[in-house]
Amino acid sequence: MRMRDLEKASGVGRETIRFYIREGLLPEPDKTSPNSARYSDVHVARLKAIKRLQEERFLPLAVIRTLLEADDGDRWLLPDAFPMLDALLAQRLEEAGPARVALADLGLAEHSREHLDDLMIPLADDGTISARDAAILRTVQRLDDIGFTPELGFDGGQMRLYNVLIDWLTAQEIRHFLEHTAGHVGEAKALEMAEQGISLINELLGQLRTRALLKKLAERRRIANDNG
Repeated sequence: MRMRDLEKASGVGRETIRFYIREGLLPEPDKTSPNSARYSDVHVARLKAIKRLQEERFLPLAVIRTLLEADDGDRWLLPDAFPMLDALLAQRLEEAGPARVALADLGLAEHSREHLDDLMIPLADDGTISARDAAILRTVQRLDDIGFTPELGFDGGQMRLYNVLIDWLTAQEIRHFLEHTAGHVGEAKALEMAEQGISLINELLGQLRTRALLKKLAERRRIANDNG
């Protein structure tokens, strides 16, 4: 096939294709003349694999090249040969018990319901939310019960801030984890690492946050003493 056919079949532009060839991610095409080349199904399969590894696994090109050049590199060219880590880990992380919880059964204060939008919690037509989201709202209610109320300024803005920070952090964590485990450990080992690592990193984040709070409080005391 010609370049225009390869672009159409793979969904990748010619400048990117030429870059991949220069970088060794794609084999050189068969030259039919100084200004013409023919590409094969191998080029299509590799381009689709590269796209999947970039978009679904967030892997950089250097790691992708290592995977494709490995002795078993051909397995990465097949759509059904990609690791099922995402689905398996999500399944493991689901809480036991009912998958859906009626929002009305949570007994939330009226203003707490406003956090559905702040925390991007979808409410189904039947008035239910996921068990995970129900646990989040219960924790928010507990904060309200001990005094973190809208009257004192603890409102949706704070919840939205937490959501933005968590979204950014988890995106970085997934990218880093996949980049450094792909091609180095098997799927079973990666699943074990991810599953156990989540709880440990949650613990680590709590420890780091507490340390940072104590440090900032100490700095405030020092400044107050200096000014006094």
